[in-house]
Amino acid sequence: MLDRFGEAVSVVLGALALAYLVYEIDRRKLKLRDLFHVLDGEEADTSAADLLSMVESGKLQPYSRGVPA
Repeated sequence: MLDRFGEAVSVVLGALALAYLVYEIDRRKLKLRDLFHVLDGEEADTSAADLLSMVESGKLQPYSRGVPA
């Protein structure tokens, strides 16, 4: 009886550990998606020419590492 109880506890703990791993991976994936997917929806249809014209008109500033353009 004690062996079966130990096996059941092991299975439950293993399932909880697996569920936590899946949750943590999904959470980190969503965090990275929010951080790096800047252009979503209708903004994703913006072409490089449109972005270049926005930079030239002054609506957007070009990115340079740490130094404002």
